[in-house]
Amino acid sequence: MIRDELLQTVRDLLSSAGFYVSEVYDIRPIGFDIVARRDNSLLIIKVLTNINSFSEDVSIELKKLAYLLQAHPLLIGLRTGTGHLEEDVVYDRFGIQTINPETLKHHLLEGLPLRIYAAPGGYYVNLDKNKLIELRQKHQYSLGSLARTVRVSRRMVRMYEDGVNARVDVAIRIENVFGDALIKPIDILSNTSNQTVPGKGSSLVVQQRMEKLQEEIFSILRKIGYTIIPLGRCPFEAVSKEHEKILLTCIQPYDKKIVRKAQVVSSISAITEKQAVLFTDRKGNHDNIRGTPLIIKRELRRLKDPEDIMDLILERMCS
Repeated sequence: MIRDELLQTVRDLLSSAGFYVSEVYDIRPIGFDIVARRDNSLLIIKVLTNINSFSEDVSIELKKLAYLLQAHPLLIGLRTGTGHLEEDVVYDRFGIQTINPETLKHHLLEGLPLRIYAAPGGYYVNLDKNKLIELRQKHQYSLGSLARTVRVSRRMVRMYEDGVNARVDVAIRIENVFGDALIKPIDILSNTSNQTVPGKGSSLVVQQRMEKLQEEIFSILRKIGYTIIPLGRCPFEAVSKEHEKILLTCIQPYDKKIVRKAQVVSSISAITEKQAVLFTDRKGNHDNIRGTPLIIKRELRRLKDPEDIMDLILERMCS
């Protein structure tokens, strides 16, 4: 399966599962391919045939964007350099949960819980440590007797009760002993709003040379009162924050690329439920494109505070 086919497969699966799905951004470089929302689940998805081509720099950027938008990053692929990804197994690539499209289908369309993840040494599951303690005491097993029954050391049973995860075969033996479920499902849909944003020094965009127009726009926005978080592999050049308000901030000279860029960003804005704005260098034929307001640099210079920007954005959206 080539990458374009894989992308379409993933989009179709998400749509069938009730997600609103953004357009695919086709201008490179890009750190993600799809944004999708269903109810309170917002996913930012990268699709690759070989997940080994997913770099740590891109993972940092993806995690940063997910944090800012209160979304969940996800990598979907077919194989690594050594073989195919197994169905119904969650992998990890630089801290990003990774699955194949069949796993996505089973989980979203067939309601199959995800329980197994791959790690060095084999396949593992998350055990409910509190329930394990409760069941062991209820059935009057000592640490040692349970260890002998499931063929692990006493120390390993203690570690499971402290929160260490277990190999799949061991977890199944423990569940068989008590006749009760102990394996906790893996969530690939929840947001990461409780995580810490990746360090500023670790992102490739800190070292990236921004074009003159970007530098000018960022400088003006900072003076107005916005915090600017640059993004290097994104349809929008930054996320601008003012207290709890977030702007998907696009910067593009008014040329033939501006319409396509505004269209894609408008799609992402609708899915993420975050306002997008496109700053440009000169007056064109539109005040907005597909609902994305356009603000010229000289207009921006006349604005004094974030409320002025929001007023102009609302005016341009309605024009």
